[in-house]
Amino acid sequence: MTFDRPAVVGMICGALIGATSAYLQIRELRQKSGKAGAPGVTQLVPGAMGRLLFAVVALWVALKFTEANKYWLTGALLVSYTAPLLVQLKQLIFPKK
Repeated sequence: MTFDRPAVVGMICGALIGATSAYLQIRELRQKSGKAGAPGVTQLVPGAMGRLLFAVVALWVALKFTEANKYWLTGALLVSYTAPLLVQLKQLIFPKK
């Protein structure tokens, strides 16, 4: 496997899409958790659908209009989206005292 221009473009696009999606999700969860009571499913669905639509459209644009390697793009997207959520999960399971 070579590390050429399409691979770099794929990594950059995937990292941007994944980080933006994770940021939007974490921001919405913080906003919803600040309100009284736990957020219900009906409150979380519109935001989740919007973020999913953003990710799908951004992936389509990146694959259609750039020379991004689809494997590097997908890998970078998975890593950049999952890493912040794993950190947040770790903080939820092992809170600082």
